[in-house]
Amino acid sequence: MIEIEIKCPINDPEGIAEKLIKKVNAKFIKTVFQKDIYLQHPSKNFKETDEAVRIRHSDDGIQLTYKGPKIDTLSKTREELCVYVDNFETILKIFERIGFFPIAKVNKSRKIFHIEGNISASIDQVQDLGNFIELEFEAKDYSQIETKRENLLSILDKLGLSRENTERKSYLELILAKL
Repeated sequence: MIEIEIKCPINDPEGIAEKLIKKVNAKFIKTVFQKDIYLQHPSKNFKETDEAVRIRHSDDGIQLTYKGPKIDTLSKTREELCVYVDNFETILKIFERIGFFPIAKVNKSRKIFHIEGNISASIDQVQDLGNFIELEFEAKDYSQIETKRENLLSILDKLGLSRENTERKSYLELILAKL
């Protein structure tokens, strides 16, 4: 799966939520709290390779995710592989036993919306970072990247948000930059 993502900081999460519903016909799905632990490989520097391994605990379950390097200079498009596991502490211990170690935590409250065309929108309140909107499409192959990225950017336009204000750094990168 290829995750095509546009992210933008926002000052008025309630106003953006209202615009999502009124201007883009988004449907509110639910609010979830997500606790992410990012792991560092014992001999490979993920900061240099632009990869990430994450264990996420949320209301939806426990998910182990690998994120590949960004493949697009205009968005956060990258390969993403996910699997659900049933025990957060055990999967973390398994990774620690084979040499991985935690490097950062990202905690957020996420309001999830669905937009026609299999697009998801999230309004995130990220601890120690602030508020963001993420627009995302999960592509099956690389041929969809350009068209779907433009679709996401056009939604940003409809919300009155500047394309120049998008953020390509992940929440992990933004948290680590603050340390």
